Amino acid sequence: MIFALPFHVNRFFRPSLLEEFQYTNYMLGIAFTIYGITALICYFPGGYIADKFNARKLLSVSLILTSLGGILLLFYNNFYFLCFIYGYWGITSILFCWSALIKATKIVGGNRQGLSFGILEAGRGLVAASLSSIAVIIFTSTLIKDINENSFFFTASPLKAVITFYSIITFVAGIVIWFYFKDESNTKSSIEIRVALKKIKKFYKLIFFQSLIVLSAYSAYKGIDYYSQYFYEIMNYSKEKAASTMSNLSYLRPLCAIFAGLIADKISATKLSIYLFIALIIAFLYLGLISTIFNLEILTIINIMISMAAVFALRGIYFCYLQETKIPINIIGFSVGIISLIGFFPDVYIGPVFGYFLDTYSKVKAFNLCYIFLLILSLIGLYSAFKLHNSKEKCN
Repeated sequence: MIFALPFHVNRFFRPSLLEEFQYTNYMLGIAFTIYGITALICYFPGGYIADKFNARKLLSVSLILTSLGGILLLFYNNFYFLCFIYGYWGITSILFCWSALIKATKIVGGNRQGLSFGILEAGRGLVAASLSSIAVIIFTSTLIKDINENSFFFTASPLKAVITFYSIITFVAGIVIWFYFKDESNTKSSIEIRVALKKIKKFYKLIFFQSLIVLSAYSAYKGIDYYSQYFYEIMNYSKEKAASTMSNLSYLRPLCAIFAGLIADKISATKLSIYLFIALIIAFLYLGLISTIFNLEILTIINIMISMAAVFALRGIYFCYLQETKIPINIIGFSVGIISLIGFFPDVYIGPVFGYFLDTYSKVKAFNLCYIFLLILSLIGLYSAFKLHNSKEKCN
């Protein structure tokens, strides 16, 4: 739920978000860039905090603070306030949450890192897909219209009802975590920053290639946010059908993450990553280049599904590399901070780049450029996965 407000509303309801709040693609891109910048600033100190403090409290506080941002957005949705809220979300969703979440998952996973991270990503995916289905029902319901017709005091829109729904659920999640989450780590680190950096220096090459893999995979994941707009503008779906199609396709996420985790435990996460990046390259090759020559709706849907399946699988395993590369437990928080600092840099550039393409070029050409951009990054990911696999083998 920590990423529902910053990302899910945009992912599933982007056409309505653009229309109702009168944002341009570039405006949304700038808001995400501000989110990305504040998140990048928070990744490294967040890693240090995760090595020092109780994960239960960190996770709960971050969820509650994030939910408050959604409530504020209901009342002030002009562009400048949107930028402020996304900057605020960059802090609340990353500083106290991200590294603590990854570290807790790694510790709980023991020797089954693939399964542990696969279940984490599958659970996140199942929650996201299930709640998006409820959000779509709220969005398409006639109840909001009936309330508006019979109310003298306030008016609500379907989009604002969706934002309210996500805000409430995020708040509830924070309360549940506070009272019911068992922090089994009990490994608060007393390691000094200077000593930690010295240790990390020994693993810099492995950490660097992990960072590039995350960067490439996360760029493709950010591209998923634009599929609903692609359905609406290129494939001529209605806004409702575009949202429901994206919601239905999101159920691929838990399935792919679980299977990827199980397979990674059998053949290694690095080797599986190679195959997944090959699948991404094929999908973006079609969407970016081949579709301009040979365009069939069924092939487009298939390649979108392939890209989503590969991305969801990669997200399920790309922190398993920490175990496979034998990075010491007392610098896991620091390592996650560094990997995230580089790997989640797409939060800074994907929004403005795609926004520029979509606001500058014709719709077809703009989306082709977006997918060619992701194709290039997927090639970088494939190269990095090869290098990490070979470097890991030499270390072992």
